[in-house]
Amino acid sequence: MATTYPALFSLPSAPDGDGDRTLLLIRAAYDLLDEAGLEGLTIRAVLARAGLARRAFYERFQGKDDLVLAVFDSSLRTAALQFREITARCAGPVEALRAVVTGIVVGQLGQDRMGANRRGAALSREHLRLAQTRPSELNSALEPLLDLIAGHVAEGVGKGVFRAADPQLQARLIYNLVSTTVHTVLLAEEGGAADPAEREGLAEDLWEFCRRAIVA
Repeated sequence: MATTYPALFSLPSAPDGDGDRTLLLIRAAYDLLDEAGLEGLTIRAVLARAGLARRAFYERFQGKDDLVLAVFDSSLRTAALQFREITARCAGPVEALRAVVTGIVVGQLGQDRMGANRRGAALSREHLRLAQTRPSELNSALEPLLDLIAGHVAEGVGKGVFRAADPQLQARLIYNLVSTTVHTVLLAEEGGAADPAEREGLAEDLWEFCRRAIVA
């Protein structure tokens, strides 16, 4: 049975009933990015989609950048949890790390709807911008995924299958390579769908590059 990989920019399940208003705002932003990209993501549109008053937004966020960071934080933590479940079934650190690297590419790029390309491109553009303007908050959002990667690297070093190196540094280098490549492809695909076979080929090429860099 083929593995179903989580989308890098996925979100937790919708809240029950009225639910958590913060999550309602985050999900509204996510849906608007699906439909219209960054141009459609305005505070007024988010409030209209969530069915909340302006006060509800500013009780939780200072502005649109804070909302976008919350989208990153929620979606990346969800992806990390899903990858943790996937890698728990892997035979060892090599297979686990391969699942994460290829999964980031296939899970994020392997979407059939145009909205996924539009949303992915928008969040990729924001990721690059926030890495310069809000690096500490963006790094905080990335921590769960980076810690997961570092854990598998550390296990591989301990078993002698990966060369001795700082697992946290290796995790960040691997993530930066994979995510930068994904962002570039998503921006190029913003106007149309991509070939799934090409995505899978890209995922395997990236994994092979990472594997050769860390094997003992």
